[in-house]
Amino acid sequence: MRKIVSLIIKTRTMTTATMRTKVHQYIDKADVKILEVVYQLLEVYRNNNSSLLSEEQQKEVVKRSASYKAGKMKGYTVNEARKRLKKNISDF
Repeated sequence: MRKIVSLIIKTRTMTTATMRTKVHQYIDKADVKILEVVYQLLEVYRNNNSSLLSEEQQKEVVKRSASYKAGKMKGYTVNEARKRLKKNISDF
């Protein structure tokens, strides 16, 4: 999880040209399985009006975000969520 967060932060500080260059470098060296995953991801993105979420899902995200920012909804860290999940599974 930390690697993903670190990567997201890193890409936000890169210029578009730098990202394109890096993506081209990765693609040029990638094996067929990676190419298939990247291709499928791009197809989903392109076919869904540039979004991986449906319109209904996007509205729900906005609604929940507003509730969280207004203090009406509690958020959990990854560790807190794992503990809750483990507890709920053991209670099951």
